[in-house]
Amino acid sequence: MTARTGDESADAIIPVAPRSGWLAARPWAAVALLTVIGIVNFLDRVLPSILAEPIKRELVLSDTTLGLINGVGFLFIYATACIPLAHLSDRGRYSVVISISLAIWSAMTMVGGWVTSGWQLAVSRMGVALGEAGATPAAHAFITRRFPPDRRAAALSVYMLCIPLGSMAGFVLGGFMGETLGWRRTFILMGAIGLALALTAYLALGRGPAAPVAEPGGERPPLRVLPLFRKRSLIATLAGSSFILIGGYATTAFAPAFLMRSHAMTVGEAGLKFGLMGGLGGALTLVIAGWLADRLSARDPRWLLGVVILMIAAALPLSIAAFSIADQTLAVVCLAVNYIIPIAYAGPVIAALHRLSPLEFRARASALLLFCSGVFGGLGPLIVGAISDALAPQYGVEALGRALQLLVPTAYGIAALLYSAALLTFRNEVEKED
Repeated sequence: MTARTGDESADAIIPVAPRSGWLAARPWAAVALLTVIGIVNFLDRVLPSILAEPIKRELVLSDTTLGLINGVGFLFIYATACIPLAHLSDRGRYSVVISISLAIWSAMTMVGGWVTSGWQLAVSRMGVALGEAGATPAAHAFITRRFPPDRRAAALSVYMLCIPLGSMAGFVLGGFMGETLGWRRTFILMGAIGLALALTAYLALGRGPAAPVAEPGGERPPLRVLPLFRKRSLIATLAGSSFILIGGYATTAFAPAFLMRSHAMTVGEAGLKFGLMGGLGGALTLVIAGWLADRLSARDPRWLLGVVILMIAAALPLSIAAFSIADQTLAVVCLAVNYIIPIAYAGPVIAALHRLSPLEFRARASALLLFCSGVFGGLGPLIVGAISDALAPQYGVEALGRALQLLVPTAYGIAALLYSAALLTFRNEVEKED
């Protein structure tokens, strides 16, 4: 049995294992399912952000503690687990890793609905992080293996729609359900939905290798990533992505709370307005960025990063203004622009990293992106929370906005500079395509 990657040429046919599920031979249908799984991923991830205020009141938490739980605590586990799980994915077991990962994070989301203290919530979120760490690199590798080079950024960008759509669902549904059901029942219900989807994913994607990836001598790829660090452009790209996620995770963790404190919104209002604006804007920009990166990189692969640099430069003025504008509607628009940047960068940057990586290292290249963005990006919520607590005696409810304004635009500006540095050696370090 074979699967075609989309151009129907003979060399584009990829064998599918006999034990593969009923979507394994349909690449775009599989991308659609992976996108749904990704939506659940990011929906579960943003629940503690939109529900931060009721959680903070009931469990008596500070902004610094919230930053630890939603930032460093979550992302340290995420970053630590993603590389060994990506190694398993690089052995061809994409679907198994995805299904089990989904089941783990969904179960731990349910557990979060029964916690009675901050440390218990932190442990449950670490369990969510452990599950989520396996799914994304496996999905990236699955897609890269099944699409030709000139269509990968588009396919990856379609998959990465899970970020804005999942976040939008998390903010909108989480805000609505938080007001009607309470934050505990919201966690439990979302976890149950994820467990049902895990079974569906197992049946649809199967349990056999998605594609033969053994090396010519029959050996499996070793658990190592150091060969990737021989390329300066890859290092600079990872560093730039880390700074994007410093600003992005800070925005995700505290944007709803900022709107509630500085613009007197309810949980439902903040979720609906910010979720819709950021989610729809992020989805549209993500598709455009992926399409544009594919077209321009066909002439020069450096455009994979060039498109992201231009996007940051265009958005930076609104990012700076987001936290000081008095008008509620304009504040939501500018805040949504802040959120669009860490969404729309993903498709072109992942495609760029895979262009720099040999076939047998591509899931690990994605895992390195998650590791660096997790380790360093996780500092964003912690730093903002600490600054907010320090400024609270002087600025009161406006302290959170001041903290966000100090960190977020600065992180995005540094990211653009690092991507620009990567362009210097990128074209000479691109791998020959398989």
